[in-house]
Amino acid sequence: MAVANNFKPVTDGVNYQPQTVEEFNSMIGKVGKQMIREVTAMNPLNVFNKGYMQKGDTLEVVVTKLVEASAYDRTGANALARNTVEKLLARYSNAWLRRVFETTVDIPEIRQVLVSGSDSSDIATKIVSELAESRTDDKYQRLKALLKWGATNGSLDETHTAFVNAGDVKQLTNGTLDYKAILKKIKDTVSGMKYVNTTFNAVGLKRRTYADDIFIVMPYTIKNAIDVDELAGVFNLSKTELAGRIIEIDSADTYIYIVDRNAIIDITRIDEMMSQKNAKGLFVNYFYHVEDMMTICPLFDACYFNYAAAAA
Repeated sequence: MAVANNFKPVTDGVNYQPQTVEEFNSMIGKVGKQMIREVTAMNPLNVFNKGYMQKGDTLEVVVTKLVEASAYDRTGANALARNTVEKLLARYSNAWLRRVFETTVDIPEIRQVLVSGSDSSDIATKIVSELAESRTDDKYQRLKALLKWGATNGSLDETHTAFVNAGDVKQLTNGTLDYKAILKKIKDTVSGMKYVNTTFNAVGLKRRTYADDIFIVMPYTIKNAIDVDELAGVFNLSKTELAGRIIEIDSADTYIYIVDRNAIIDITRIDEMMSQKNAKGLFVNYFYHVEDMMTICPLFDACYFNYAAAAA
C-alpha cells in the first residue's frame, strides 16, 4: 500500500503566512493524533567529569614526585640536613564559565494545539526537560573543543601544547589510511604510558599511568574501521570490556587522543533550575543556571596523534 507524504515543506518558517483560508486549510487536515517526541543528547566524554566543587573558587591538583637515589655517604655527615628536593608538584585553575539555558512554558498556548486526550502538563515537562538535554550537548561540544585545543600550540604556554604529540601516522602513498600503523601507534603509546618515564606529559614529570585510567578518544569513523579484536588486545580486554575504554566521538578531525582520565577536568560549581511565574501573562519562565570549569592538567599523561597526515 502506497503511503502519501503530507508533511508540507516550508521554505521560510519565520515569515511565511497563508494568503487565503483555502491555502491555510490545504496545508493540513484535521489533527486526529499527535506524536510528540523530545530531542535527546548524549555526552560520551562524561568519563572526565569530576563532580562538584561545593565551596571555594580554585581547583588545586597535587601529585607526588618520585625520589632520585643519591650516592651513599658512609660518614653520615649530612644525615640531619634538610632535603630540599621538591616532593610535590601542584597546578591551580579557576577558569569558570557561567551560562543560562532558558525556556518559557505557556499553558494556554499549549492547550490550543493539543488534541483530545493529550496532557498539557506532560508537554510542559517535555519542554522543560530539553534544558537538561541542551546542557548535556553543550558540555559534550565544549569537551570536544577542549581536546582539540590541548593539541594546539599555545594551550600549555606560548609555544607548547598541553598534549604530547605521539608522532603522526602518514597515509599510504595511494592516499589511504594505514590501519596497521594506526593500531601500532595506539599500542606503543598505551604501553609506554604504563612505564615510568617523562615522555607522555607536557611538563616532563617522571611518572607512570595506571592502565585503568587510560582512555582512547577517537572519531567513530576510524574506530569502526579498525579490527576490534586487535584493538581489544591493546588493553588485554574482551570486546565487551573494551567498550568502556574506547570513547567514540563524532569529530571530523583526524586526531586520536590517548589520555589519563585525570588529565581532563570537567567540574561543576553551579547547577540550579529556577522558575518565575508571570501571573498576568499566564506563563512560566524557566532558567537553568550552570557554571563549569573544563581544563587540562599537564601533570598527567595525555597524548594525541594525527592518523591521516599527508604521505611524504
